[in-house]
Amino acid sequence: MIWLCPVCQLPLEFTDTAWRCAERHSFDRAREGYVNLLPVSRKRSKEPGDSAEMLRARRRFLEAGHYRPLVDAIAALLPYVPGRQLLDIGCGEGYYSRQLESAGWLPEALAGIDISKAGIRMAAKSQPGTQFAVAGSYHLPLARDSVDHLLRIFAPAADDEMHRVVNPGGSLLDVAPGPEHLWSLKSALYTEPRQHPPPKPVAGFAAEVEMRCSFPFTLRGREAIVDFLAMTPFAWKGHSEVREELERRDSLKMEADFVVRRLVSKK
Repeated sequence: MIWLCPVCQLPLEFTDTAWRCAERHSFDRAREGYVNLLPVSRKRSKEPGDSAEMLRARRRFLEAGHYRPLVDAIAALLPYVPGRQLLDIGCGEGYYSRQLESAGWLPEALAGIDISKAGIRMAAKSQPGTQFAVAGSYHLPLARDSVDHLLRIFAPAADDEMHRVVNPGGSLLDVAPGPEHLWSLKSALYTEPRQHPPPKPVAGFAAEVEMRCSFPFTLRGREAIVDFLAMTPFAWKGHSEVREELERRDSLKMEADFVVRRLVSKK
């Protein structure tokens, strides 16, 4: 996996304290082990991406195991070839890469990027052996044909960038919300809820396997419900009085619905 300098696009070399290129651009490693490869010119706000509060709520929700069936589906569809590289695009606080490691899916190089510095900081602290970088998914700081497998879970990304960095014959494991994902919550929060549309084709990739991963889950305790609502962006856009009523409940039954696809590069 060849990382590129975001300033001059030359390969980066690693030291214990920084990543540097031949043009002497240097990016310090934070105490947690990650580097920031997001130029200021590509930041649309002071701290882009999910907030630390949202990420902490998401970590508590995910670590409780509510989306464990999705982890199992991802692990089943990822091609297991020893000695390969995996890049987690939009990795957030690193939950899915941690679970893949725990399940025994150990590529030669595992890395993650996210535009949220708070998320990358949390991920790097939890996985000191993994390369994490603050970076945008529309300008991946990686060399052409340098990654074997891409993992993208709910993350926006540029098709041409994913196709550029993946090796010939490489794969993209893509997870998108299914049509009925969190439907009962959306029905409560919105006057006219809409189903999620089918995921779009990814330019440069051919669909190989597609499956629906649907399952119910129950949140027990007000803290768990508050965490779940805090990590759900559309909950902030619905009826505020309904949200407040949901936060007062002792339990909440929900349904998860995902579309999981494995696509292969057409290179």
